[in-house]
Amino acid sequence: MAMRFGVVGIAAALIFASIGAATAGTTFAGTFSDDDGNVHEANIEAIAAADITRGCNPPTNDLYCPEVSVTRGQMAAFLNRALTLPGTTEDFFSDDDGSAFENDINRMAAAGITKGCNPPANDRFCPDGKVTREQMAALLTRAFEYTDDGGGGLFTDTAGSTFSSDIDKLATAGVTLGCNPPDNDRFCPSDLVQRDQMASFLTRALGLSPIPPSPPGVAMCDDVTSIPVPECQALVSLYGATNGAGWTDNTGWL
Repeated sequence: MAMRFGVVGIAAALIFASIGAATAGTTFAGTFSDDDGNVHEANIEAIAAADITRGCNPPTNDLYCPEVSVTRGQMAAFLNRALTLPGTTEDFFSDDDGSAFENDINRMAAAGITKGCNPPANDRFCPDGKVTREQMAALLTRAFEYTDDGGGGLFTDTAGSTFSSDIDKLATAGVTLGCNPPDNDRFCPSDLVQRDQMASFLTRALGLSPIPPSPPGVAMCDDVTSIPVPECQALVSLYGATNGAGWTDNTGWL
């Protein structure tokens, strides 16, 4: 992995080298193997801990596919798991039969969060369609019942969007920051939402605490039969933890 932990990371790298083959099977940190170094990784960990995401490659589910675009079906699942929407027996749409997310879709429709994808009939949901940032704003604004638009006009590129008010409400709630840091005066409404970005939107909307993943090797220190005790003590001293062997520090990596 790249140097994600600054000077401390350099010291840890020396310790990892001494651990050697004992940690050969631990090549990544956190729940998923494909998001190391991603700026949204701590938020991906947060929604995984909350059981909002389970991965993208069942049954193994050791991947998150952070740069893949979110589908409408996946969005329904994210929101249903996040909010535990009430059940319904009504089948709202004609094109989601057999979808793994049909139950989530129907619950989202019953809650008034989605209206369909083919107005004015709206008898279809388009479960495999990709979600744009402006559509995401509308869905989250309805789901979390945001009402304050901060006076409107918060971004320079949303005036022509059908969802401009929803976008302003989402920004006022602190769920979106913009798409062009550090200025963040644009929202990029037509861009597709990636799975890693969605993790951050959900973490902010739900008020979850980001969860930085444990550095590779540290969690392995619970097994002091396979890793030399001095090396584990050094790792815990660097990163901070309380593990099965009783070594304690205050910064809480494990």
